[in-house]
Amino acid sequence: MTVVPLDPASPASHAVGIDFDQTLVAHDDGWQDGRIYGQPIPGAIESLHALKKVRSVFIVTARPRRFHPQVASWLSRHTGLETIVDDDPDRAYWQGDRLLVTNKKLGAAVYIDDRALRFTGDWTTTLAEARHAIGLRLDGSIRPGER
Repeated sequence: MTVVPLDPASPASHAVGIDFDQTLVAHDDGWQDGRIYGQPIPGAIESLHALKKVRSVFIVTARPRRFHPQVASWLSRHTGLETIVDDDPDRAYWQGDRLLVTNKKLGAAVYIDDRALRFTGDWTTTLAEARHAIGLRLDGSIRPGER
């Protein structure tokens, strides 16, 4: 894994990005029209606090912006941390004391996400892992019973 130490000249090194759904909050009953109803995944809140002590933290969600205030409210309620919604369309980095909720991939030292693949420079391996993750066979064909 690439190590990204804190570097005053690199704004990305100052932050950690954490996915919201299925990384911080468990949604055992599916999407539910976007309603935020789950409990924190065990260890998530304590880990968020540990990271917050050493870096700025932003929370990434693919949810439409209309749900961002609800995400911020859930985070404030479960973490006790002040949380704000990203209202800057040009923001590229986050260096703040509060948690930031955004739907943008901001610059970061590391991202924590339940659906990510780690790219190590080998596209052959990465493509095989991506095909597996989306339910394809290694040869790219669709598994029986799928579209």
